[in-house]
Amino acid sequence: MTLPPAPKLVFPLDSYLVNGAPFGKRAAHDGVFWGVHLGEDCVVPAGTDVRAIGRGKVVYAALHPGTADKGNWGHIVIIAHRRPRTKEIFHSLYAHLGTSFKRIGETVECGEPLGFIGEAFTLENGFWEAHLHFAVYVGPWSDEVLPGYWKEGEVRTRPEWWRVPSEFITEYQRKSK
Repeated sequence: MTLPPAPKLVFPLDSYLVNGAPFGKRAAHDGVFWGVHLGEDCVVPAGTDVRAIGRGKVVYAALHPGTADKGNWGHIVIIAHRRPRTKEIFHSLYAHLGTSFKRIGETVECGEPLGFIGEAFTLENGFWEAHLHFAVYVGPWSDEVLPGYWKEGEVRTRPEWWRVPSEFITEYQRKSK
């Protein structure tokens, strides 16, 4: 895959505030532990624009509808990015979109609109309150959706393959100056 370098990164929302589940939060439902949160949740109004954090290529875009019994993702977009100096690949993940403007294989520019946040408690949002689940993944890519949580026995990912998104972007911005 030809992947253009991402010389800079921006936050995916105009006002990026982690006011939902933070990275690393241990989650339980009805007293049963079901995982460690692998991203940051930003509770924002439905219809809020979501943009690409940097130049890259869409490697995953699909609707993962929810039900009243299983929340799921709504629309999800995953973008591969390449660091200019080291050539390392990393991925940004955007979930709970009501609409996705992107398809697999499309190149995106930094700040380009990807879609917007879905209405609360719908198929398009994943049956959650309106929010963006945003994550940064540095592990190997296997052309499949990445999980939002990790727990013992999970075979698709490892905790060390994830980064705290806000810290990752802030550090990337600092190093690109």
